[in-house]
Amino acid sequence: MKILHILRAPIGGLFRHVRDLAQQQTIAGHQVGLITATPADNDYVKELFSDIAPHFSLGIHHLSISRLPGFSDYQNVQAIKNIVTKDDVDVIHGHGAKGGAYARLAKKQLGNTSQAKVFYTMHGGTLHYSPSSPIGYTFLKLEKYLQKYTDGFVFESENSRRLFEQKIDKLKKPFQTIYNGLTQSEFYQVKPNADAADFLYIGELRILKGVDLLKNAFAKLCASHKNIKLIIVGYGPEEELFKSMVAKAGIYNHVTFLPPTPAAEAFQLAKVQVMPSRAEGLPYMILETIAAKMPLIASDVGGIPEIYGQHSDLLFQSENEDQLFEQMQNTLGDASEHIAKVDILQKFVKQNFNVEKMSQDITSLYAQ
Repeated sequence: MKILHILRAPIGGLFRHVRDLAQQQTIAGHQVGLITATPADNDYVKELFSDIAPHFSLGIHHLSISRLPGFSDYQNVQAIKNIVTKDDVDVIHGHGAKGGAYARLAKKQLGNTSQAKVFYTMHGGTLHYSPSSPIGYTFLKLEKYLQKYTDGFVFESENSRRLFEQKIDKLKKPFQTIYNGLTQSEFYQVKPNADAADFLYIGELRILKGVDLLKNAFAKLCASHKNIKLIIVGYGPEEELFKSMVAKAGIYNHVTFLPPTPAAEAFQLAKVQVMPSRAEGLPYMILETIAAKMPLIASDVGGIPEIYGQHSDLLFQSENEDQLFEQMQNTLGDASEHIAKVDILQKFVKQNFNVEKMSQDITSLYAQ
């Protein structure tokens, strides 16, 4: 098959998912292409695209893609239509809200001139919006309209599937819940550096990811622990806001901001990872942290409880700063279940989140 993946931002777990899926599909003998926004101009991202280029025999196309709707969207859909026609694409797979909209609108533009099938994985996306807000109402109604141009849905968690039917519409097209997966090499025991910080955050710098909650809980800890350290790895639209928050809280000497770094390298920088998200799909960073047997403090949002299985009691209630503070404080002593249960969690993830199975199940859905 000739498969074209579309997503907006070439960062984070969504990009990781597409990269892994494309690699496995290429190994299976398929031809794969990618459409994404123009990436950030830094050495890490340049190296990343250089590494993945061999997986995309149909090429990597960069478009100017904004987060919110705009005039450029019309031009981009036309460009995608032309790429699908030129490469005689069999499957268009949209990822995230913008990638999913582009995939389905391209199918609408193509009409009966193409036999390409369209699949959509939300990865959270518009499901993060409330139907009671004007922008949420608009986006969710658009999702309902676009279902008619969708041949199949892939949900990365059961939570996402339930939210789709609650917020958007009853599913009228084929669908399957297929968990994100890791490679066998990602299961190991991380060894923190000798000068490792106490806490680590890796991810996009957005309010949605709860970085402000982490800052608040960490600032409280600094009042009674004079030498503790936090490292924040990543970039995003609220980066300067968080830096100003840290400075205003008087804890700038305790916090280090670093640009995007490969997870395996970042894990060595600290003893405990913290992910206080307000909303998630099925985040790779949770899987990767558990696979590396790194103690993890995370919120109970999205598909995260599905990753933890019967151990979801380790998660703190989203937005509950007191619970977050307590769990972080416990890891500084000897009474933390988050440290004690790293072996159990790694075993569970290894059994249930496999990249080869993920790719096989998705590619099989294309063919049904």
